[in-house]
Amino acid sequence: MSTTKRIVADMNSLLDKTVVIKLANGRSYSGQLSSYELSPFMIGLINAKDNENNTYYKVVINGNVISEIIVKSSPVFDVREFADLLQKSLGLRPGDIKLYEEIGIITVMERIKVSESGVEGSGPMAQRIYDIYNDYIAKRKKGDMK
Repeated sequence: MSTTKRIVADMNSLLDKTVVIKLANGRSYSGQLSSYELSPFMIGLINAKDNENNTYYKVVINGNVISEIIVKSSPVFDVREFADLLQKSLGLRPGDIKLYEEIGIITVMERIKVSESGVEGSGPMAQRIYDIYNDYIAKRKKGDMK
C-alpha cells in the first residue's frame, strides 16, 4: 500500500474519534475529528476545546501549523484483523472477501458489507457474519483480542 493510501486509511479510521491536535506554536485542541483534506492539509474538529479550556463548536486547522495528531484510544474495529477472522471462521475462498482498507469496509461475496458501523445485508450468511462481528466487538472492547 502506498504511503498516501496509508495516511488516508489512518485518517479515515480517526473520523468521529476524539483526537488531540498539537500546533507548532504550543497551542493544542482536543475534539472529535469531523473532516480532513490532504491537499492542502486541513483538519476539522467539532466540540473542540483548546489548552486554555475555551470550547468551540467547530475548529478548522491549517495543516501547516500542526506538529502532532494524538489519538488517546485505539479503534475497536480493525478492518484487516476482522477480514482475516472472517476468512478463517467462514472457510470462504480468498476472492469471496474483499478488503477496502482505505475506507474501512469489507465486502463478503459482493452482497454483505461490514464496517465499524456494523453488518449490512440479509440472509443466513449475513446473520453468521453479524454474530461473528458482535463477538469480535465484545472481545475487542474487553481487550481479549490483539
